[in-house]
Amino acid sequence: MSKKKIARQTAEEEESAEAVTPPIDRRKRHVDGIKKTVVSSILGIASGVICYQFLTPQSSNFSYLILLLAFYIQKPIYIYMGMDANQFTWKDWFYIAFMTMILWFVSWTLLLTPVH
Repeated sequence: MSKKKIARQTAEEEESAEAVTPPIDRRKRHVDGIKKTVVSSILGIASGVICYQFLTPQSSNFSYLILLLAFYIQKPIYIYMGMDANQFTWKDWFYIAFMTMILWFVSWTLLLTPVH
């Protein structure tokens, strides 16, 4: 074999060794996704109920603070649940914030709607 061919094979083997990634644990990712959905939903609904119970229409500006608190306390909760919150991408945090905000808004709106 020529030296060029040996060098090319060695380079290809090194590249292929670097390209191998550990297998992705699909089940763990799926369970983590369910945990994200459940925690953000529960905190969104809880913050809507808190806004309904404790805020009057004159002090409704504090509702945004309750929503922000519901969003910010989620990172320690995820860490406590065994998830690596530092590895979340911007899509994960956007999803968490969106779910929390939507369920906060919907639950508070439904509670404020008068029943006839």
